[in-house]
Amino acid sequence: MKRNAPLLVLPLLLMLLFVFTACGPEDEVDPLTLTPVAIRYMTFNQATEAQTEELVIQRFQEKYPAIQVTRTPFNGPPQRYLTDANSGADVMFLWTGNLLYSAMRQNLLGNLIDVWQENSFTDGIAEPIQKMSYYQGAPYFVPGGHGWTAIYYNKEIFQRYGLTPPTTWQELMTICEILWSNGETPLSIAGNNAFVGTLWFDYLNMRLNGPDFHQRLLDGEEAYTDPKVLDVFETMRDMLSRGFFVESPTTMGDLDSMLALIRGDSADPIVRRKAVMALGSNFAVGDLPPVFLDELDFFPFPLMDPDLPVGEVGITFGFVVPANAPHPLQANAFAGFMGSPENSQVLTQQTSTQLTWVPAHKDFDRSLYSESIRRAEEMISRAQYFGPPMILALPNSMGGELGQVLTRLLAERGEPGEWQLLLENARQEAIRSGEFPGP
Repeated sequence: MKRNAPLLVLPLLLMLLFVFTACGPEDEVDPLTLTPVAIRYMTFNQATEAQTEELVIQRFQEKYPAIQVTRTPFNGPPQRYLTDANSGADVMFLWTGNLLYSAMRQNLLGNLIDVWQENSFTDGIAEPIQKMSYYQGAPYFVPGGHGWTAIYYNKEIFQRYGLTPPTTWQELMTICEILWSNGETPLSIAGNNAFVGTLWFDYLNMRLNGPDFHQRLLDGEEAYTDPKVLDVFETMRDMLSRGFFVESPTTMGDLDSMLALIRGDSADPIVRRKAVMALGSNFAVGDLPPVFLDELDFFPFPLMDPDLPVGEVGITFGFVVPANAPHPLQANAFAGFMGSPENSQVLTQQTSTQLTWVPAHKDFDRSLYSESIRRAEEMISRAQYFGPPMILALPNSMGGELGQVLTRLLAERGEPGEWQLLLENARQEAIRSGEFPGP
């Protein structure tokens, strides 16, 4: 019996050899298709986003039936889910700014280099967006799309006075003078919403002092007592003194600021104070009915010094995997899928015929672009700098002081030196508490 054992083993070895040979590298089993896994995607609970994200989740699960994705709205600040080891968050919706950068510095996010390589994001995503996704040579963020900031205006009012969109600061001031002399208020501003109102600080600082100085200021490397910051406040004060902004701007919200530009509601005005132009983001006009949107157009914030590089501001949203994610392999697959051009196209086609953001991926089907999206992408592509609003880029501890400065400036309370000192003291406190990145 023992002598015949080799004869019995030989067929078994040959069979195993055949099986292993048949399962070559191209037939390797994808681990994502094996054990069923349930992952949590943390995001916001807006109705439109909920509907479209659920459609994308359904498409993802058709590709990976073993992965069950539960879309869960945030029930508290997003940073809580990054620091809580028991939060159960696998993938999170996030945006660029101090929250993302702080999470990168504190090692709260998973390294997504494999995701970027597998999806060829390096080839498909523009350099300024890539830069915001990386920390110390590795990506920790998958961008989905970005907004933009511009000066919106009422087309009919411009036509009435023979005005065309300005490209220089002097041209903008001339337009303001013409409008003011004809009884029109040139500009509205969301004075009681620092998130929108402080966009004026972003653009005046970049146009007067350059995006490099602006970035250093946001990183805590420049003092707010610098004379360059004084120039920003003095420019705003000059515009206020000339009557270019609406009355009592500190009582105007972001939506009211845009509704002030509408004239189609003249029979029953939605807001009492009317203006012709307003600096705002694409999201600020996103809530307007289409009939009101048809009255508006936009132009880039004009240049003040043609020798300075051009900077633009916009919110970039995307997806991250927390470092404590329970299922990192499946989470990475989902984050990569969410950032793909195919996913962006599904979201767009399912929501409406008009995008409300610029897709981050270059391979997005541009036949779906509206004229606004095309022009916004072109505007951003010409910029040497693109980053989040300063209210998002600065440490949270400075947000309150920034809002106070906006209120005092618009209410004409105090002097620029006082406002500068308020911000500088807040910067010094943020440095002491380690809220700014180190050298």
